Amino acid sequence: MSIFGSSCVSVKKFKDLDADYLSANKTNELLSQENRDLDMVNMELNENVLRLSKRASSLELDTINLGIDFRKKVRAYTDLSSSYEMLIKSNSTTMAKQAKENRSLMERLGQMDIDLQERERAIHSREQDVLALENLLQLKDENLNQLKNSVASALLGFTGEGLTVEQRDGKLYVSLENSLLFASGSWTVNDMGKQAINELAKVLAKQSDLQIMVEGHTDDVPYNGTGIIKDNWDLSVMRATAIVRVLSNNKGLDAEKITATGKGPYSPLVENNSPDNRAINRRTEIILSPNMDELMNLLD
Repeated sequence: MSIFGSSCVSVKKFKDLDADYLSANKTNELLSQENRDLDMVNMELNENVLRLSKRASSLELDTINLGIDFRKKVRAYTDLSSSYEMLIKSNSTTMAKQAKENRSLMERLGQMDIDLQERERAIHSREQDVLALENLLQLKDENLNQLKNSVASALLGFTGEGLTVEQRDGKLYVSLENSLLFASGSWTVNDMGKQAINELAKVLAKQSDLQIMVEGHTDDVPYNGTGIIKDNWDLSVMRATAIVRVLSNNKGLDAEKITATGKGPYSPLVENNSPDNRAINRRTEIILSPNMDELMNLLD
């Protein structure tokens, strides 16, 4: 009885063990399958790890290259920034200098504009003065021509007696040979001379703005007289003074506007190489000059 009982237990345990074995075997197969699956996964993971490792190496190399390039760009940026700052500073200095030069130029241009305006006004004023001067010169010439005609008409009776009326250098020259006025070696005006001078004085008395110069001239023959006259120069002065006295005795002639001067033999008209030429050089010239004050004021 006890043997049967022991045998029954063994069979049951065997069956349990067999069931456990089958279960364990099945579990083992499952585990093996899972292990194989895990091996596959592990293989795939290893492959992925390898790929990732390669990718990481590539990325690391790219990172290194990017870092190098980045540092180059940083240096380039720093250099460019420094250059830019220097350019800004240089440009600021240049602009400041240019602005200063521009201000100086504008000031110069402004001053030049002022100068040009002043010069334009001066030119306009000068043009007006020139026009006025031309008008005065024309008027002076017209008056001098009228005076010449009046003098020539007044002295018409003495034509051929060694008297000439000539206009030159803006003046009127009334030239009288000394034979018409004086005896040889004398400074006393004769009657014909006084008549001629008085006729001339009537014309001159009507002129308000006229300067009168009386010049005495001789030839080169030395003076041989005695007394207060020493030479031809003295004689020419005395003759000019005598004519002035005759002129100033006429009413309307202002003696202050009459000047006497003697040139002696030193301003001949022709060479003193013949009696006729010496007669020409022995003369008294009454030089009539219009008042030039207005002209001088314009020229000043």
